[in-house]
Amino acid sequence: MSSVVVKVRSRGSQKKQLIIVVGKNVSKKATQRNLLKRRMRAIMQPVLKESSKDYTIIIRPEALNLSYQELREETIKFLIPNS
Repeated sequence: MSSVVVKVRSRGSQKKQLIIVVGKNVSKKATQRNLLKRRMRAIMQPVLKESSKDYTIIIRPEALNLSYQELREETIKFLIPNS
């Protein structure tokens, strides 16, 4: 099962261009949830500059055990279908 779910919508369907959801089922500690959010914002920053779409990212508990690079690779495979 994937540790990241990426939902893409046309521009203007959300109030914000990027929404990141990390529930308490991922970790009870806010510091760990915030770390995942910061990593995801850093991963998505170049994508958002080029894109005309809105993104909702749902992070699952498995993502807590991934390094930044592994999280980046898993997220990019959703954004670029052929990678």
